[in-house]
Parts: sequence; structure tokens; C-alpha cells
Amino acid sequence: MTLLSVGAVLYPALKDAGYDRRFSLGALTAGGTLGVVIPPSIPLILFGIVTETSITDLFKAGVIPGIVLAVIMSGYALYRNRNMPKVSVRLEELLSALKDGIWSLLMPIILLGGIYSGYFTPTEAAAVALAYALVVEIFIHRDMKLSDFYEISLSTAKLLGALYPLLAMAMSVNILLTAEEVPQNLTAWVTQHVDSPLAFLVAINVLLLVVGCFLDINAGILVLAPILLPIASGFGIDPVHLGILMVINLEIGFLTPPIGINLMVAMTAFKEPFALICRSVLPFAAIILAVLMLVTFMPEVMIWR
Repeated sequence: MTLLSVGAVLYPALKDAGYDRRFSLGALTAGGTLGVVIPPSIPLILFGIVTETSITDLFKAGVIPGIVLAVIMSGYALYRNRNMPKVSVRLEELLSALKDGIWSLLMPIILLGGIYSGYFTPTEAAAVALAYALVVEIFIHRDMKLSDFYEISLSTAKLLGALYPLLAMAMSVNILLTAEEVPQNLTAWVTQHVDSPLAFLVAINVLLLVVGCFLDINAGILVLAPILLPIASGFGIDPVHLGILMVINLEIGFLTPPIGINLMVAMTAFKEPFALICRSVLPFAAIILAVLMLVTFMPEVMIWR
């Protein structure tokens, strides 16, 4: 998971650089959700499969909302930290940093190239990434010895051991709600009280925001997408538009209690109070919500196909 792998490194670095603890927690926890909108997005692939919608069109449609989210979040970060001391970076330092980081920059190229070329699957990419990182750290940077592998594996096991019970509880709630047909009943109630495309768009956003508090994004898509698609088509709403709406809505669910997966991961990885993490993500959740409104009511501007 993005937050767990990247955030564990960046959070101490942000604190050492003088960034506010609350901002750092919010930026990392919310930033870890952007991957569900920007291709190659597994939730978009899942939506395309269960609704027989073009995955290529869904990927194209997710580009602009993903870029807008990243730009607005970056703008908020600049504004939020506008009073921090400015540090000038010389061109020589930048080039040196790029040279030192070339091996890290090559990793996503290798992984995405391997996935898209068919050399390995996304699941196998995790093993490739681990092997590549070990080779770079042990034989190129020489920052890690083979004897260090035991301690790293042990600390990783402890972290995952603390996280998995929380995820197991969240998944149990998912299964219970699905078995009791709660999402289906909510959808049926919404459809009985909606009589226009605009009202449907508003209702579906409210429904998905509520569902996102209790179901993870993949479960939400699997359960609701086949139900909502025929209704949306009846109101003249494009399936690609519906797919982007569902993904962004359920993306907010990563940041909303009680089952916000990223909140749980952040609490475990950063060892910070759950209430503090919930407060820290509020500005970023508001940004995602604002972009959701743009996608909802201005799809011709936000969705490129």
C-alpha cells in the first residue's frame, strides 16, 4: 500500500525538515489515495470489468481529475507552509540528487514497463520491486548488509502484525454489510425517491459517501456498480462518468471513519493518535470533495476521452 511504503520514509523526513506534524500526517494519509484515480488504477479496472465499460476510456477519464487533485493539493501545501524559511537549491545540487536517485527513479519505470509489456503481473511486480531494491541497497549503494535483512524483516512483520487485525475487523464489517444487503437496500431507497438526472447525481454522491465509510473501494464497486449502472443509463448518464464518480467518492472513504483504511494504516505506521490523524485529513478530504463536485456537474470539462 502506498501510504505504508512511502509514508514510513517521508513522515520522519518531513518532521526533520520542520513541517507541522498535523500537515505532514494529512498530506501523506490523503496523498496515498490518489493512485485510485490516476491510471493504472485497479478500482477503475474493476469497474470496467464488472460493468463491461472500456477500461481505456476509464483510464483516459481519470487523468484530468487526478491531475487536478494533485495540483490543488500541492497548492494547498504551498499555502499552508508559506511561512516556512525558504531554502534555495543550486542546479549542481539538483543534478547531484538526480544522479544519486537514478536507481530509485528507475524502479517505477521497470515495474510499469514490465506490467504493460506482459513480462509480469501486478502481483509479481511486488516481488520484482523487492528483489530490485535489495540489489540496489546491497550491491550499489551498499547501505544495507545481508545481516540487516533479519532486523528489517522482523520490524516489517511487527508493523503488519499490528495492522492486520484492524484490517480484518474492517473486512468483517464489509462482509456483514454485504451479506445483510445493506448497500442494495440503500440503493433501492434512493431510486424510489429520485426522478431526475440532477437529483440522481446528488443522491448517488450522498449514497456513495455513506457507503465509503463502511465498505472498502473494491467491495463498494463490486456490490454497487452493477446495480447503479442500469439506473444511471436510464437517466442518460455515461458509464464512464459513473465510474469516475464512484471511484472518487469511494476514495474519500479511505479518509472517513469508522472504516477508513488509510486512517488505520497511518495510525499504525506513524504511531500517532487516531483523532489527530482524522483532523489532519480534513482539508485534503475537502479538496477531494470539491473536485468530486466538479466531476459531478462539469463532466465535459473534467473528463477527457
